[in-house]
Amino acid sequence: MEANPAHSRLTTIALAFMAIIWVSPFSWLFLNAFNPAATGSPAIPQSVGLDNFASAVSGNAGRQFLNSVLIAAGTATLSVVVGIAAAYPLSRLKIPGRNAFLWTLVLLRMLPSAGVLVPLYFAAQRGGLLNQFGVIIALTILNLPFTLLLLKNFFDTVPIELEEAAYVEGASLFQIVTRIVLPMSRAGIAVVWFFSFTGAWNEFLLPLIFSRVEAGFPMSVGLFAAFGQQGSVQYGFWRPIPSSTQRRRSAYIFYCGGT
Repeated sequence: MEANPAHSRLTTIALAFMAIIWVSPFSWLFLNAFNPAATGSPAIPQSVGLDNFASAVSGNAGRQFLNSVLIAAGTATLSVVVGIAAAYPLSRLKIPGRNAFLWTLVLLRMLPSAGVLVPLYFAAQRGGLLNQFGVIIALTILNLPFTLLLLKNFFDTVPIELEEAAYVEGASLFQIVTRIVLPMSRAGIAVVWFFSFTGAWNEFLLPLIFSRVEAGFPMSVGLFAAFGQQGSVQYGFWRPIPSSTQRRRSAYIFYCGGT
């Protein structure tokens, strides 16, 4: 059966329109990133440079970038380690009500971060964890239900006969887990790690409450604080304005139409 040419053209036009809508925000982001004088308008930049990227990895912004990497990588790694230690027994031991326990944790995770912020804050305050390490622990606790459920499902796919054969050959439990179970579950471990990393990288509320000092802010909090201080958005990247005198002078020049 031959395809209708008119129908094919309409389908092509519809798909092209959807592709343009999908790509447009990324194109705007790309153009503003390489434009040193970005204004936010969807225009071809007159000059192209890496000034915005240099600003992002230097000075105060560079410290905030390192804080974000530390919090995100620490949360992802700790989530994987704790998740493996807890998910493997849940996968292999016949614990009554284990599935109900896991799904209860997942349902509790549906609560927003603000709903558990007060008990987390007071627990961290008493434990002296109102710092970046406290943020890592708090985010690990919030990620644990998803981590346990996903890793348990991956461990369930590993044939238990392989573990029994290794045990007969004299392998210890540690060797069975590290040489058989974990290599065969590396896809699930990678998914859990990247999921935890991106979630911790985008987290705003917990680092804001726990860090409390600008030196400990990640980029999610630092950019928000910088925009609030300036009162305007520099679309390429934010740069601190030296003083209020310079702001008044710039406003006067703009009002008079000068340069």
